[in-house]
Amino acid sequence: QELMVYADLFARWDGTRWFLETESTLPYSLLFSADQNLEFPTQGYQTRAIIACEKDWKLGKLRYEVNCKVEDFGIQATSSYSTKKEKDRENALIVLEQLDAKLSGATIQIQVLADGRVDNVDIEGISTGNRRINRMNETMRVLVGRMMSGFHLKLRKMNQLNEGRWVEFDSTVLSMPGQAGMTPSHSSHTVHYLNRFEGNTLVQTIGRGMVSMPTLRESVYGANATRMYQTDLIGVSIFDYEEGFMLERVWAVEGELTAAFLADGGYWFAGRIKMLGEGDEPDVGPTRLIAARGQAASDLPPWIPIER
Repeated sequence: QELMVYADLFARWDGTRWFLETESTLPYSLLFSADQNLEFPTQGYQTRAIIACEKDWKLGKLRYEVNCKVEDFGIQATSSYSTKKEKDRENALIVLEQLDAKLSGATIQIQVLADGRVDNVDIEGISTGNRRINRMNETMRVLVGRMMSGFHLKLRKMNQLNEGRWVEFDSTVLSMPGQAGMTPSHSSHTVHYLNRFEGNTLVQTIGRGMVSMPTLRESVYGANATRMYQTDLIGVSIFDYEEGFMLERVWAVEGELTAAFLADGGYWFAGRIKMLGEGDEPDVGPTRLIAARGQAASDLPPWIPIER
């Protein structure tokens, strides 16, 4: 069996550009805030971005720090508040436009491992301030972290792309973003299957996990209850066999509350990452308020699924 040995296990971060798009619907509200006294809760949003990445600092034989500059960014979100009043829509748009302005041109700093995993994600140079600014910063970290999670796919030793299957544990793709300072814990089991088909190197992925979401305040679940979500992942990736890294990936994660609790809206997280050529400029779309996923009767622009 032919085995390729790759000289640079961090080649995908060496002067590459990427298009990222994700969409999420949450079983709780994530608060979007502006620097001024404006905010609104959302349970669904879509992000699209173009990023340009460069290796910045070698942290060890198997770890690199990478900087990814956001060339363009767009966000569309639903509002948990009523949007019947024009003023409420205007205020929500101000918040979204400020998130757009802060992330457009920002530098995402990540730590990556030689086996394909993304170990840490942060935004370079954001300043701390009052409670509102810090909360907005945390929201931006959530958005960026979910955007970059699609890069996380653990490979075999030395990134060997021979046919067969392997297992990955605790993938961040199967995790869930935090809420109001609460960080959910998660565990997962993912199986990757590699096949070579008509000259393409394809990796199909299926996975299952469990997310534990703490609830700090009194609710229908009881005081200080913990909600448990079962998450299921399906996805497919295309790899460059000669260079040894992923060129494109699509995935979808669906999460449902376990039977021990009352039903809720569940969790949905889908996305796509794709390597771009030097002149490629895909459209990140408008930044705006949109209707909820699957909502038919609304005078807001519809939620258009990214998997269309």
